[in-house]
Amino acid sequence: MKKQLTLCATLLCILFLFFGCSAAEKGTNRTAGSSADTWATEKGLWQLADSVTNKMTLEEKIGQMMFVGIHGTTLTENTKSNLASMHVGGVILFDRNMETREQVKTLNSSLQNLALNSYSLPLFLSVDQEGGLVTRMKQQAYTAPAPTEISKGKPEEAYTHANKTGNDIRELGFNLDFAPVLDISSRMHGRTYGTTPQQVTSFGELACRGLRDSGVLFTIKHFPGMGRSETDPHTEKSVVNVPRQTILQEDLLPFRHIIDQYPHHQFMVMAGHIRYPAFDAKPASLSPVILKQMLRSQLGYQGIVITDDLDMGAVSEGYKPEEIGIVAIQAGTDILLSCHDPEVQQRIYRSTLQAVKDGKLSLADIDASVRRIVYCKLKNFTDTAQREKLHKETVGKERT
Repeated sequence: MKKQLTLCATLLCILFLFFGCSAAEKGTNRTAGSSADTWATEKGLWQLADSVTNKMTLEEKIGQMMFVGIHGTTLTENTKSNLASMHVGGVILFDRNMETREQVKTLNSSLQNLALNSYSLPLFLSVDQEGGLVTRMKQQAYTAPAPTEISKGKPEEAYTHANKTGNDIRELGFNLDFAPVLDISSRMHGRTYGTTPQQVTSFGELACRGLRDSGVLFTIKHFPGMGRSETDPHTEKSVVNVPRQTILQEDLLPFRHIIDQYPHHQFMVMAGHIRYPAFDAKPASLSPVILKQMLRSQLGYQGIVITDDLDMGAVSEGYKPEEIGIVAIQAGTDILLSCHDPEVQQRIYRSTLQAVKDGKLSLADIDASVRRIVYCKLKNFTDTAQREKLHKETVGKERT
């Protein structure tokens, strides 16, 4: 009997040790996994984006949705004040801002060092570097041939030129290129890769890959395609009267291909200002039918949607600055691009901010847009140490 009791006691000890250690190990793994999830894994990165978004002030949230142009080749006190008052999330430079390579590097560095939000999120720093006609600082930057010229050769040439362009602008301090153009057209001053969906898809895809491989984000534009427009949306209202199926089966094909092939944090979609009566009376950039139903629901795009310049005649003639940002966000836009007038930028910012306070814009929609923006910046522009620091400042504080 004693032997049996001793045997049972021994077995119980073994079982206790085995399952006790196993449970402890599981508990340790669960804790380690939870800790890792907070900033190192994909799930954790979204959690971190949620936490940063939730802790931002409303002013900072609207600021993340503002992408603006500035004046001058140096960062003046007036410019600093304007950017800081809006907590802007992105800046685009033009030839008016660019004189020499060193000057551009200094300007971009100065912009990136501004403290425009509580968590020191990086700025999107962009330039329109398409090649050909649309190339900034042509004398000192890499100038690719016009896309129309590239399309006369092999698709691989689109990769080579885009990759060189991306490496060049990254050296200057940019992290985003507003290119390539995926419109299908024989017009547009050589800015397109061809006159058929297949040609634009083939060359456009390799241009996207070239930019991606250089380490900068790219932008596919001008959704859902403005190649059929016979007027310049920079100066006047532009309407494309073609059947719905034509847009879906032809113009949309290059955009659909990139959305299907690339992770959505690697690029933005720029919505054009063209009106497509077959879908909506509003310009595409202000149309929930085109942005929410077509781009989000039908194509499944989950990344950042940015408007074309809201100062352009195609939209500025029909909408005041006080309403255009509100309409764009209601339509499904994440970022409002205003390239030229600081006063207009302020009017867009203030009216959008007030619209959220008045309930005209849903805070849930604002948070969804800001979450995408923050995630994109965390994923592409921050390292492990920066993420860990943000985790301690947000998720860590929530737990304590």
